[in-house]
Amino acid sequence: MAFLGIGALVGGGLFGAAVDFAVTAAVSIGISYAAQALAGKPAATTTDASFSTQGQLTFGGTVARCALFGYCATAGSLAYANTWGTSDDGKTPNAYITQVIALSDIPVAGLQGVWVNGQKCTLGTLDSEKGYAITEYNKAAKDYLWVKFYDGTQTTADGLCVNKVASTDRPYEATRVATGCAYAVCTALVEDTLYTGIPQFRFEIQGAKLYDITKDDTAGGSGDQRWSDPSTWGGDGDNLPAVQIYNILRGINYNGAWFYGLQNVTGAKLPYVSWSQAINKCRATVTGLDGLEPQYRTGGQINISAQVADTVQAILTGCQGRLSEVGGSYKLHVGEPDGFSASFTDDDILSTEEQSFSPFFGLSESINGISGNYPEPAEGWASKPAPDLYSAAFEAEDGNRRLMAAVQYDFVPYSEQVQRLMLSALNEARRARQHTIVLPPEYWPVEPGDFVSWTSERNGYTDKLFRVDGTTDKANLDVIVVLTEVDPSDYDWDHGDYQPPTLGQVGVIRVPAQGVLAWGANGYTLVDKDGFTRRPAIQLSWDGDVPGIVGVQYELAHENPATDEWITIDRNRTDQVAAGALIIWNGLLPDEPYRVRGQYIPNTPRDMLWSDWIDVTTPNVKLSLADFDAALHAQVTQIQDQLNEQLNEITQRIAAIAANQDARNWLDKQTIRTQLTSRSDAAFAGIDEVRTVATDTQVAFASFQTTVTAQFGTVNASITTNSTAIATLNGYAAAQYSVTLNVNGYATGFNLLNGGSGTSAFIVVSDKFQVQQPGYNGSAPLSVFTIGTNASGPAIGISGNLYLDGTITARMMNVGTLSAITANVGTLTAGTIQSASGKMVMNLTAGTLIISD
Repeated sequence: MAFLGIGALVGGGLFGAAVDFAVTAAVSIGISYAAQALAGKPAATTTDASFSTQGQLTFGGTVARCALFGYCATAGSLAYANTWGTSDDGKTPNAYITQVIALSDIPVAGLQGVWVNGQKCTLGTLDSEKGYAITEYNKAAKDYLWVKFYDGTQTTADGLCVNKVASTDRPYEATRVATGCAYAVCTALVEDTLYTGIPQFRFEIQGAKLYDITKDDTAGGSGDQRWSDPSTWGGDGDNLPAVQIYNILRGINYNGAWFYGLQNVTGAKLPYVSWSQAINKCRATVTGLDGLEPQYRTGGQINISAQVADTVQAILTGCQGRLSEVGGSYKLHVGEPDGFSASFTDDDILSTEEQSFSPFFGLSESINGISGNYPEPAEGWASKPAPDLYSAAFEAEDGNRRLMAAVQYDFVPYSEQVQRLMLSALNEARRARQHTIVLPPEYWPVEPGDFVSWTSERNGYTDKLFRVDGTTDKANLDVIVVLTEVDPSDYDWDHGDYQPPTLGQVGVIRVPAQGVLAWGANGYTLVDKDGFTRRPAIQLSWDGDVPGIVGVQYELAHENPATDEWITIDRNRTDQVAAGALIIWNGLLPDEPYRVRGQYIPNTPRDMLWSDWIDVTTPNVKLSLADFDAALHAQVTQIQDQLNEQLNEITQRIAAIAANQDARNWLDKQTIRTQLTSRSDAAFAGIDEVRTVATDTQVAFASFQTTVTAQFGTVNASITTNSTAIATLNGYAAAQYSVTLNVNGYATGFNLLNGGSGTSAFIVVSDKFQVQQPGYNGSAPLSVFTIGTNASGPAIGISGNLYLDGTITARMMNVGTLSAITANVGTLTAGTIQSASGKMVMNLTAGTLIISD
């Protein structure tokens, strides 16, 4: 197909055999000779070269040398690798791995970007040894990946590799400067949640600096570039296909040594007029995705094993280019038709010579649709199909058949340029009119690649443009010319016709950091086997039905009152995830504020988030009687019984119903209230009585309360009695009777509770509690049992015999004076034993016995 450039052969079938051979020879000399010369062999190239982006790192064996042109990408080839160093905590040996990756065998302009594991990354802070940190591999303000780049002009070896990475079995000498080669040094620090293996890199490169003849004022251009001085090369021309092909034809050299391309083509064989026109057409701006951009740009990796003809062909595909060779000179034609170099009419054609005309293609040669693949930078430079281009009109002309052609745009990493090329290629491929004619000698200057204008009454042409695809001189100096119709409108492009490609997801797919679900904490009370409260605790809770989790860890913090800082006092974990709860208690203080947070532990390395800190206060559970010596336990058992939680439940249930009885939706409720009052100046006396009964489907409730009040000025006294009974649907019943005496805010009284068997109590609040026998000792009853206070504090007094049988048995007795008629106390420990008459004193401490008269 003509739009592919080199090797586009056309011919007629209406000539006799001799003329047909001559025309074919003419075309072969005019067009295909270039392919033969570039390939270095007499026949057309047969190499099936591929110039797609090298996406995988190559290593081992013989790796082809390469050059990078324009904006492109490569994974490079591995030149050296080693593990070294330890982690920051000094616990992990060989914590780093460093790779030296060769990118180009000639210097390049610079590094444009880095992809890691399929993700476009950002170059961050510069480390003097390891290079630029990769921002996407920074975790918890710590870097884990670095890249250092050398463009090929370096004069010393990499210091990190020489001084730290090198080992005895894997040396890296200071002589490994690699001047002329562009390479990268990539260093990774082990981190299980960031890497699943050794990081894979792809580097975006601005390729070699090239010579641009239009920037050389000694060669016809404008600028200070010189072919003889590569240090002056480089600029926007590095991305232009015409500049790239020019350099390949003249030969790529480095340090005076040939590297790639032709070796014996001088500047004289590449006429300035032709090449400057092609370069400027590539440089001409069109509207693109980011505003104005050059019309044609190309870039890619060239392996020196590739045939030069194949390389040039791949670059020509990126600019609708055609290369011709006439008389040893190479001319380049790109894009839409240039102005015509000659014009003629039917009268100029030698009618005595045979002519050939092909008005249309055969079905096997027809194309009415085109598909293309190109490297897409946004998808990690993977080869991507451009939107297929169809034409309903062309398909109708071909009998409603869809006839597709596929083109590889390996050197065009620009999606809109690819679509422009596809449109012009399809339109140009539909130009079926081909003529072979003979013109007189004055048309001898016409060369392959030129454009001519033909006005033909016979064919209906008016200044119609044709491309000269081949010429040959006859013996009589007449010229055989092979023409193919062209039309500048084939290259018309409207930016609004651009179809943005559908981009797939690229980059590393990391599982998002996961937080602990339903994390909670609340105060908890530990009780013993008898139901007594013993220790304050904290109950942790979480969602235990989460896949991929093997444990839960927590941190407990306590406030330092001196600094108002929270200090972590405990770290621990549990593997019983499914339990969903854990009680911690060891060392916790009662009625103290704490903070606690939690985190899941995954079954494979990945990031997990700590929960927020939760404030929690422990219950006010202090040491009980059970925590003291067993000897004291017997003396205070009755007091500890008063702390039974069942008694608290009675009061709480009765109080809750009584407090909410006004708001409860009773099915039946009745209340009777009576008041009797007397007031005189500062004196007030009153009796208030409230009777309430209420029922619903859950509770029966009855209450009778009286309040007797006397007040004079600021002095007041009151007596409140309260009788309450409840019964509930679930079989619970309780009764309470209390009397409260209040004098100027000082309250005493008693409270009777009964919640059923084993849950009753009689609680007295009083300065002194006495049990007296009525009718005994005349008008002065004797207190049998008294609770009160003495000089040393609370005390219990018992009058008369302790037990009815007249004996006392005790495991321990500690008294100041012991008097008894008969006493069998087992072992008696005392300081002094004295007889009742005082005449015998035994001092056990001093070891003396005194008997007096």
